[in-house]
Amino acid sequence: MSTLSPTPLQATENINILWARLIIEECIRSGVNMFCVSPGSRSTPLAVALQRVSEHRSDIEICVATDERAAAFFALGYARATNIPAVLICTSGTALANYLPAVVEASQDAIPMLLLTADRPPELRDNGSNQTINQPRIFGEYVRWQFDLPCPTEEIPPSFVLSTIDYALFRAKHSSAGAVHLNCQFREPLAPTPKVFSADYAVGLQQWLETSQQWTKYPDSTLIPTDTSLRTVAHILASAKHPLICIGRLRTRRERDAVMQCAYMWRVPIVADIASGLRLHDIPNIITYHDQLLLAPHVLDAVQPDVVLHIGGSFTSKRLLQWFAAIQPLQYIHIEETPFRHDPNHQVTMRIEGNISVTMNLLSKAADGLNVESALAVRAYQCSQEVERVLETHLDTALTNNAPISEITAAMVVSKHIASDTGLFLSNSMPIRDMDMLALTQHESGFIPVGTNRGASGIDGILSTATGFAAGLRQPVTLMIGDLALIHDANSLLLAARNRFPLIIIAINNNGGGIFSFLPIAAAHSQVSEQAFERFWGTPNNVSFRALADFAGLLYDAPTTTQDFAQAYKQALERSLRDSRSTLIEISTDRTANFQEHKTLQAQIISRLETIL
Repeated sequence: MSTLSPTPLQATENINILWARLIIEECIRSGVNMFCVSPGSRSTPLAVALQRVSEHRSDIEICVATDERAAAFFALGYARATNIPAVLICTSGTALANYLPAVVEASQDAIPMLLLTADRPPELRDNGSNQTINQPRIFGEYVRWQFDLPCPTEEIPPSFVLSTIDYALFRAKHSSAGAVHLNCQFREPLAPTPKVFSADYAVGLQQWLETSQQWTKYPDSTLIPTDTSLRTVAHILASAKHPLICIGRLRTRRERDAVMQCAYMWRVPIVADIASGLRLHDIPNIITYHDQLLLAPHVLDAVQPDVVLHIGGSFTSKRLLQWFAAIQPLQYIHIEETPFRHDPNHQVTMRIEGNISVTMNLLSKAADGLNVESALAVRAYQCSQEVERVLETHLDTALTNNAPISEITAAMVVSKHIASDTGLFLSNSMPIRDMDMLALTQHESGFIPVGTNRGASGIDGILSTATGFAAGLRQPVTLMIGDLALIHDANSLLLAARNRFPLIIIAINNNGGGIFSFLPIAAAHSQVSEQAFERFWGTPNNVSFRALADFAGLLYDAPTTTQDFAQAYKQALERSLRDSRSTLIEISTDRTANFQEHKTLQAQIISRLETIL
């Protein structure tokens, strides 16, 4: 039956509230149950309709965020975890402009999202009316579809509202997923005050009201590659001398399971990016420390891959892309669900668009029995084991000597102790790179869902995205984030504190932009002074996060040694699972020392790899 409140449509106070009820109802019938609302006046009909529906539906979730930017990133994180769009509701004016950064990320990484932005009617546009801007097409090419929904009127049948919502959500969830913008115009009255409209207006909706079905159905249309293309890929893999499978970001557990099945079936070396969800786990064939191996790429010179099968999204490792550009494999095959290319080296020789879980299941059958005795696998595994020994020795030494906590050992500790019934979200800049390079593999069972914002790779909205990611997973999430990214999204600490599913926020405070110490600008001493570097790139902030934790009501800890951090992190995990309490753990490090420690560790790895040449 309908999820509408018991009040008949004819008894709805005015046509604005009626249209809003239809919009919210059809979203729910389409499988949406998360609504992110920012307070405002012009969006009142939508908020009233949502509140009324939520009173009769326990499964409807509502996130109220004063900051529209935080709301949009929360919706982004939720969709990353569920692959189901959340609905954003805001008022007119600059409110919706704050959605843009998250909309860009959703576009770049094919994350579904529906924006319902309230707007003034035509007679109040472009004439100096208060809180009025040119809202239609404000997101440009970064939305998959946009439509200027007219003011509610009896001249337009209610079925128009339903079919428009259905099409909008279809476009948001299609294989080329992304944000869809419906700009909703409303005239007064905005509140549920009586204004008579025809009793026969909604008569054509009777059959719809008697069911719980959408007005317009869009059956799933899974993209399936042709048998010919799958046989071609299987033949190329079987004929390769040194095949290599590279796994970028995967969206769902089904995708991970399908890729895993192939990993168990084929004796082919596999490189798994941290965003794939496979990097943290001890899986046959995976070359765990591929990025570190490429510190000395010549160790693989004799066994370079001639065929690369790239599955999923892009890679974190710059060294991996540089290696591919240098070795020029004969075949580079990319399988992705979206039509968008991930080919910065312009090396792809075959591009297959298809649902990854279905495609990999079919490919595993087409390549049944694939058993390549690869010298690349033997050499890569040998090298990877040597790297693992160096990293484990580094961590053991830090723990045994109770050494000061570092960004290196922080990544190792988190990867070693994170629980399989929690998630992991990684901020851009150094946190994702350190985890991709340095994470230990300790998880033989269970999977750790990993969230990232690598579509546009910004540091904005990280905390709010992680909060939405936890809400979508419905389990605690560990967030590793730098100080600048946390400051950028500091108001979202309130959002995190109110979230039903807690965060363990590991704030790496190196007093500025740590990644710039690794970039060429840091070495340009003759062109850029130390003072200029600090001002424009280092950007020291000289803050502590204790006060922010107190402000938001979060638990707080500031361990100073690796041993203390390991204990603090394990306790925070236990609290998150037991009491649903969020914790902010601040790790204070030195940017210069961090750079030197990375270089020292890399030198040790290179030295160890040289011994097995």
